[in-house]
Amino acid sequence: MSAPIALPPIRRERLAGGLSVVVAERRGVPLAAVRVVLRGGSSLDPAGRFGLAHLVALAARRGTRRRSGPRIDEEIESMGAELGSGVDEDASFFGLSAPLESLSRCLDVLADVAAEPAFPASEVGRLRRREVAALLHDLDEPGVVADRAMQQAAWGRHPYGHPSEGRVRDLAGTRRADLVAFHRGHYRPGLATVIVVGPSPAGEVLGLVRRRFARWRAPEAELPVPPPPPPMGRSVLVVDKPDLTQTQIRIVSPGFARASPDYTTGIVTSAVLGGGFASRLNEALRVNRGLTYGVRSRFEAGAAGGVFLVATHTKNESAAEAVQVALDELARFQEEGPAPDELSRTQGYLRGLFPLSLETHEQLAEKLTDLELYGLDDEEITLFRERVAAVSVEACRTLARRYLPGERALVVAVGPARSLASAMERFGPVRVLPARGVI
Repeated sequence: MSAPIALPPIRRERLAGGLSVVVAERRGVPLAAVRVVLRGGSSLDPAGRFGLAHLVALAARRGTRRRSGPRIDEEIESMGAELGSGVDEDASFFGLSAPLESLSRCLDVLADVAAEPAFPASEVGRLRRREVAALLHDLDEPGVVADRAMQQAAWGRHPYGHPSEGRVRDLAGTRRADLVAFHRGHYRPGLATVIVVGPSPAGEVLGLVRRRFARWRAPEAELPVPPPPPPMGRSVLVVDKPDLTQTQIRIVSPGFARASPDYTTGIVTSAVLGGGFASRLNEALRVNRGLTYGVRSRFEAGAAGGVFLVATHTKNESAAEAVQVALDELARFQEEGPAPDELSRTQGYLRGLFPLSLETHEQLAEKLTDLELYGLDDEEITLFRERVAAVSVEACRTLARRYLPGERALVVAVGPARSLASAMERFGPVRVLPARGVI
């Protein structure tokens, strides 16, 4: 049995203005990885403005009250640093990688971007047009269409029910005033955490954060509590793309939240089922029947809940067969669970792979971000391998019966509806949607 993973010394502090700070003093390369994380993300998008949180994060990078977008680019590049931004359902974030000697100056730019963006109208318009064009381009990517359709069908009107990137009709109607209002309402230090990983003494880094973020002041705000996930019944969504010769398939069922005690068992179970070439689903669909070149399964888990997902693709004429084979294999797993050698092999793979996800400062910063965002303790990292090793055959079987598709299976198929709709009727009531309906 391997020893627990040792984390570097970590200091956590909440500043007077409400900002939380996490500093990991980690030896190694003279670089610092910094993240500013704001709780909420795209789940805070108002109805009719899906993609707003995403646009706010992008546009904040393009000009502040003290710096233009080009000046931000010049400063960051001149220091040999990188600065990016993005969102997911649960958070908006800014990521900075900087040489240690430039950390103070880079933090000044980062604080400016997070706290005081100006949202120049010209930049907002340019970014809006670019994002709309990118969404329209997604129509040519069947896998992307399938993922977006799955999210929409699984979550419905829930705040998780739209992609973080938004939808064309919503982004097209978004204006600068919407960005200003969103930032004013949700970018508050009491909802934010600054995470810094690098070889600088923690006390020095805390002092830098205090000084650089001192201007960020805003009243306290309560983060809306996401509602529970909607119920999911057995049904089929066919997304019509008549030109495709291969059908993209997603099979979905309700899952669990990121903070659930089922999380580690879920990782092991999904890896046994669809985590690689030797997985159950790949053996059944690809090796034994030649229905696909690949199949994957995973649990997607957020603050409010999650889903279990199987993703694959096959020829149009074998789409129903592929779904049936996958469902049969999942049902067999629910009945039997994994074989002991199958479980042991997967556990060894996951335990061996995990340290590689902590090698860089950026990777550790990402793990610490998850701890803060989902209210987890450090043992989520330090004892991960031990928890994986402790998962039993019975635990996998119990979890499979609780979460894997059965009577609640939602099937999404992207391809020509003319042939798919009737073929998919055996899996539940069929609804047909044009591909543009998910963009």
